[in-house]
Amino acid sequence: MLSADCCTIRKMEAEAISSGIPEYTLMLRAGIGAARIIDRLFSNASRFVILSGGGNNGGDALVAAANLHTAPVVVYSSVRKDKLSGCAACAANDLPPAIPFEYREQLSPADILPGDVIIDGLLGIGFSGGYLRNNIKNFIETANFSKVPIVALDLPSGIDSNSGKMSDDGAIKAVLTLTFGAVKTGLLQNDGTLLAGAIRVIDIGLGELIRRENALEVFTNIDAVRSWQDFPADCHKNSRGRVAVWGGSAEYSGAPVLSGRGALYGGAGLVKIFSTANFSGNLPNALIVEKLSGSQLPETDNFDTLVCGCGWGSCASEENLRSAWNFPGPLVLDADGLNALAKYHHALPLRNALILTPHPGEAGRLAEACGINYSSRKELALKLSEKFQAVTLLKGHNTVIAAPDGKYTIIASGSALLATAGSGDVLAGVIGALAARNGDLFGATALGAYIHGIAGEFNGQIISADDLPEMIGRKIRLIAENRIF
Repeated sequence: MLSADCCTIRKMEAEAISSGIPEYTLMLRAGIGAARIIDRLFSNASRFVILSGGGNNGGDALVAAANLHTAPVVVYSSVRKDKLSGCAACAANDLPPAIPFEYREQLSPADILPGDVIIDGLLGIGFSGGYLRNNIKNFIETANFSKVPIVALDLPSGIDSNSGKMSDDGAIKAVLTLTFGAVKTGLLQNDGTLLAGAIRVIDIGLGELIRRENALEVFTNIDAVRSWQDFPADCHKNSRGRVAVWGGSAEYSGAPVLSGRGALYGGAGLVKIFSTANFSGNLPNALIVEKLSGSQLPETDNFDTLVCGCGWGSCASEENLRSAWNFPGPLVLDADGLNALAKYHHALPLRNALILTPHPGEAGRLAEACGINYSSRKELALKLSEKFQAVTLLKGHNTVIAAPDGKYTIIASGSALLATAGSGDVLAGVIGALAARNGDLFGATALGAYIHGIAGEFNGQIISADDLPEMIGRKIRLIAENRIF
């Protein structure tokens, strides 16, 4: 899916309307879609508090209010009902009588109660920076001060939809942004990327129109549902993909186990770990383990993908890397395998079907070793892909996936909860599983990164890498059933 700036969205909405789709229909699609997700995610809310402005963003929020069913709803509006016009007035008139519509010049902290969930429909894409009106500033400050979850519609109020910079008076800090039609460019830049929380796209029927525009590529929930290939009824363990994991050492015996579990929960039918490590404790029974005594990988032609480097430690050698390089299928190179590549890349030929999964430090070492200069994360990922003729996954906030032909996408999922030791090992295993059954390595890498990202969202608890594989399995089931939220 593409991201879009304010002008592009308005142009596409105008084109849709001129083709015969009523403007209010677009608003209904946005508000009803938002309500469905909010009801699912916040089914335990004691009340939904709608903060609505006078424009179409306020109208979207009022439509959502009319379609929320899991808790009572109250509307606090910054504009009197008789001052609303256009689609926002239609939405206000369509509110059920049971939903209070209260005009407020100012909000009080007492207006927001513990257990509430706030839906922010104050400003939308029309805000272009500068200062806020006093009543909007008060609404935003009161909402943020309340510490209850805030769901922003289209983008957090106070964020410029193009630049992502917040107003001089601040902006909404959301746990979730439900954006309509396409990811707004401001959600991926500056303050927007820090205040949006999790991002989900609601399809309102602009997809084909937006795809014509020259815009930033973003991998979203919609792309994940379209990309997932479910298992056919007659599949067996070999047709679901066979993944070899080569990793571990005396220093890091847990890393390949995390990768192996990631591959299993990522859908692989068979996973085998090759390692020099001595494993203590109980390993998952589904994982097959072969103890290695040297730096050569045994015959692995019967495997579809090889994930290697996780936990190799400081002793990773050129011989290790050469052995992995000879694997005939897709190779996912992670962690210490990437550090070894930085040291020994000059001694290796280019290979087909290579996936690199560096975090920023590993990517920086690769760039320095190869004399690569860059000015942005996207440029770094693209140059590494070109240098190694590989798909590159540059981890971090707004993960970037790049391909040697210049194709790239930004992953619209993730959470600070994933910034924990071993999280990347799990990701490498998930990508290995998806690459084992998908010849499109770019697509498999993007889908794996997206699934890994949503596994860290909305868990309500601190998580460790040990928790991730099972969470990933649950998220994959939701994607397969088109129930991702």
